[in-house]
Amino acid sequence: MSIIEAIVLGFVQGAAEFLPISSSGHLVLTQALFGITENNLAFSLLLHLATLFAVIAAYHETVFGLIKEFFLMIADIFRGRGARIREVTYRKYIFCIIVGCIPAGIVGVLFDDLFEAMFSNVIMVCMMLILTGFVLLAAEKISKNNTKGIDSLTLPKAFVTGLFQMCAIMPGLTRSGTTMLGGLAVGLRKEDALEFSFMLSLPTILGSVLLELKDIGAAIRDISIVPVAAGFITALVVGYLSIQLFKKIVKQGSLMGFAAYCWLVATVVILNLDKVL
Repeated sequence: MSIIEAIVLGFVQGAAEFLPISSSGHLVLTQALFGITENNLAFSLLLHLATLFAVIAAYHETVFGLIKEFFLMIADIFRGRGARIREVTYRKYIFCIIVGCIPAGIVGVLFDDLFEAMFSNVIMVCMMLILTGFVLLAAEKISKNNTKGIDSLTLPKAFVTGLFQMCAIMPGLTRSGTTMLGGLAVGLRKEDALEFSFMLSLPTILGSVLLELKDIGAAIRDISIVPVAAGFITALVVGYLSIQLFKKIVKQGSLMGFAAYCWLVATVVILNLDKVL
């Protein structure tokens, strides 16, 4: 893999991971276009790790608040004061994130080989990109009457949102958009559904990286460190900028432009399968 290819893949990952256009789907298509076949999943996981740091940077106040309250909660438990979940919003938020990650975690572990095989299926990716467009259309429709904030989240609502995230394991189906739709479905307003989507991505991305440590090690051995570093840094910077852009669009604009983009990409690829495959 050349430095240019790594930078391109890093850019695609950083932009598509947080914009609702499916990073996994775009990586599959980009790798097919470049003819990259070695260590696809491993290098993809390295790029996902970069976007993990991008989320932490973009939502650092929330992330550090959650970390602080986690340790304070542990201290309260040892002191016999209990978790005090109902009294401290961040502590309830922690449990909501944990519960919301359970569906994707279970499915990811049980069907890891199946989803890994899908990373080479361009046609499947195109079908999921088309579905992504309809997911965004539904999200735009639902969001118009939602007014509830993060503090309205309950464990059942978090689990329902997690079911939507579970579906987004499929390459080509946007994780941010699908999980955001789950948040909207339980009544959250757009901005809060987006934040919860990003918070759910943290343990999800970290878990996927930990499960594939052996593949990441192989990628580092087989690919020179310069392309790896170039792709990682590109994904980190572009990912951070994409989050800020998406937050602004969610607050002030519409998701329909992203839906149209997904439909267009899927259509162009399907019409040119002989050149992509």
